[in-house]
Amino acid sequence: MYFQRIFVVLMCLLLTSGCVGSDVVENEFHGEEIRPIVAVQDFTLVDNAGNDWNYAEQTDGKVVVVAFLFTNCIDICPIVTENLRWVQSQLTEEEYNNTQFVTITVDPWSDDTTALSEWMYYRNLTWPHLTSSSTEDGSPTFDALKSVWENFAVGLWIEETPSNQTNTSARHHPDAYSVNHSTGTVLVDSNGMQRVWWGDNDWIVDLVLADIRELLDES
Repeated sequence: MYFQRIFVVLMCLLLTSGCVGSDVVENEFHGEEIRPIVAVQDFTLVDNAGNDWNYAEQTDGKVVVVAFLFTNCIDICPIVTENLRWVQSQLTEEEYNNTQFVTITVDPWSDDTTALSEWMYYRNLTWPHLTSSSTEDGSPTFDALKSVWENFAVGLWIEETPSNQTNTSARHHPDAYSVNHSTGTVLVDSNGMQRVWWGDNDWIVDLVLADIRELLDES
């Protein structure tokens, strides 16, 4: 009997050894958790209809899905956009009402309101697409857009063609430059905190949807 008790104790210790004293917390999200958590800094940009769009007013109490793209992109941006459209279509009415999708351009030199409206029309999109009303240095909306890029850790660089290496005013012509950006889609919780990051090349639509619902459940 004594040895049986010893055996039972030893088995219990073996079964619980992986948990006792462990500080590891299982990741509840499928995408990359943003650590430390970053707060979204309020901003006002111009939407595809030419209206001012203020983040705090439009997203109060909602989970927000923030994507970055540019309409001259011919590879990953259309794919991410279609992924976003599919995810939005899977939300229930209640989930839809508590979620805000928004796309922000990384190429305001080409992506004016007309370009964004055409992009949305041909892809049957309903959520706002944001840009700057001017690309002049010192313009309030251009400064706001650059601040948004910084807040969301958007890696962005412009490659000028050889004849326009110092002529940024030529950026209204798509052949004068090219845009490269390294970013992803950011999921923001209902308290305005950036929580989850999905790289543009890492999208798994079902899992992005699951992460959005996880944030909705927290609300």
